Amino acid sequence: MSRAPELIIAAAAATAAAVAGYALAGPMAVAVVAMAGGAGGLVLLRFLVPSPPAAPPGEDLSGPDPAVPPPVLSSFTGTWRRQSRLADAQASRPAYEAGLRPQLEHLLASRLAERHGISLYDDPAAARQAFTGGQAGYDGLWSWIDPARAAVPADRDGDQPGIPFRTLSRIIDRLERL
Repeated sequence: MSRAPELIIAAAAATAAAVAGYALAGPMAVAVVAMAGGAGGLVLLRFLVPSPPAAPPGEDLSGPDPAVPPPVLSSFTGTWRRQSRLADAQASRPAYEAGLRPQLEHLLASRLAERHGISLYDDPAAARQAFTGGQAGYDGLWSWIDPARAAVPADRDGDQPGIPFRTLSRIIDRLERL
């Protein structure tokens, strides 16, 4: 069903109202007509857009349907949250310890379990050996994601600096190659 004729008539009516308002009251009236027309258009669109179908009774609505892709908005907000978490982790050590470190640790645990059959928590020595690959350059990276290391408390004078960008980049590269 095409709604083009209704939309054309609405646009013509709004244009006629703007011209009449300008002729009677000047440019300020055009602004008022434009704002009223925009508000009216939004109200009209609310009724023109079909509502989503109602769920059948008894259907479990506790979580998203895995077959249905998430809305675009959630991917945007998810990306924004990840970028914010990365920026916070680089600025503050407590933010790294609370937010990014557990994620990196879980990624490491799943990579080791899937590709090497090693449990990060049951056999940390084998996990460290697999992560570092016997290369001394990766020993410094291990300390950033070592599950046995206690979280570093915040200074009394202020926050300690977070994870350097280059170190974070090397950890991510190592996790990808692991």
